[in-house]
Amino acid sequence: MKAFRFVPVLMLALSGVLVTAGAASAATSPGHRQPPGHRHHGSTYNCTGGNVPPGVYNSMVITGVCYMPAGTIVVRRDLKIAQGALLDAATTGDPAGNPLLPATLLVGGNVSVGSGAVLVLGCSPAGGCHAVTYDRIGGNLTAFGAEGVVIQAVSIGGNATVIGGGGGVAGGANSGACFASPIPAPWSEDAALSQGPNGSPQYTDFEDSSIGGNLSVIGLQTCYIGSFRDQVGRNVSFIGNTTSDPDGNELGSNVVGRNLTCLGNLPATQFGDSSAAPNIVGRRAIGECGFKVLADDPAPAPGSSAGIAEHLSVSAWSLQNYSGTHTQVGASTPISLGTPSVTESGDTLVAELDNVVFAGNGLNGSATVVPSAPPGSSGELVVVTVRPNGSESFEAFDTCSCSFDGQSGTVDLTAYGTVSPNGSTRGTFLVTSGGSSVGGGLDTLAGYGRFSSYGESSGTLRLVEHLGIT
Repeated sequence: MKAFRFVPVLMLALSGVLVTAGAASAATSPGHRQPPGHRHHGSTYNCTGGNVPPGVYNSMVITGVCYMPAGTIVVRRDLKIAQGALLDAATTGDPAGNPLLPATLLVGGNVSVGSGAVLVLGCSPAGGCHAVTYDRIGGNLTAFGAEGVVIQAVSIGGNATVIGGGGGVAGGANSGACFASPIPAPWSEDAALSQGPNGSPQYTDFEDSSIGGNLSVIGLQTCYIGSFRDQVGRNVSFIGNTTSDPDGNELGSNVVGRNLTCLGNLPATQFGDSSAAPNIVGRRAIGECGFKVLADDPAPAPGSSAGIAEHLSVSAWSLQNYSGTHTQVGASTPISLGTPSVTESGDTLVAELDNVVFAGNGLNGSATVVPSAPPGSSGELVVVTVRPNGSESFEAFDTCSCSFDGQSGTVDLTAYGTVSPNGSTRGTFLVTSGGSSVGGGLDTLAGYGRFSSYGESSGTLRLVEHLGIT
């Protein structure tokens, strides 16, 4: 299973169905009881339970079950989740009258997660939020013996490392017994995560994130592990991990700057049910995710047949370079997010549907909105955060009926971009679909690229595409 979502998927979220943690008021260390919005300075802030108020903190320690539901929280130095504690910075609560997002967390230094502890950080439409939190860790994220680490749409400047821990393999490897077993604390103490005593069990997952250094997950024993649509500057290593879920140890649609290593995992590294595209690797791919390794995409599930055999990883050097354009056709169709749609920090959240055309010597075709279809299943869905200074950050999800290299079919792309106050747009995109569930001749397409509005007329983005049918 791709991930055990603790908030509704996008189609439900846009219909206004929300889940919140219902956390109590913050219980903090003496001398740090301040009203929400107060700017905090001074010594380490200790959250022993409840909500962390927005503000600026020198450093922070989480020693209880704590939440970050609203506003912007800045930690100038390091953030520590102590042994057995939990930090949920993903459950929505902002704005208070219409919860669309959790708080935005900006950490200048390192984040550490202790033995038996849980960190859940970041949210985007892939996890059911209406927009994207754009959380940031300036240094390293390090977890030793943690029960669960769930990262979504987070920028990490250094390394992301998860060693050991995981909460155990209920029923043994590949048994699936974690879905019917009691969930261990502190995961079970967060209603938005556990959804009941035998609801969503503990897992570790990295999605839609940029990591400047290495991503390493080693010796983890849990229900599920995954990594999707991550852009990693150096190496990715998944070694010696065991999951109770037969559909665990999933990797797909990642771009790895250097080496990708998968060794000794049980089950072996796979696409699972994700229908993801192959991982793209700049140097070497080793072990279970080597360049010559084929895996069913999607993997077989009870009562269904396996998908096509597809390469888990492809070399970035095997892709060809193309140039193209992405042009919006007609006006955008806004999607109502309800009122209010302005966060406690003054950010305005916007969602819209667009019709677009791809042209050039790479992808050619169109992403056309089907009015009767759920948002995000056709055309282009864009979720935008507009900041008070006029700058924007956005994610876009395109479903294109496209042709490439003599083949035609459907391909999904995910884009991550920014708009400056003067209107300049730039960012990156990934091919995110694969396997037999896609259909047509592009079911084994792999690729990534970048886009910019520089030198183009309004509504058009220039694309640099790196593509290949594997």
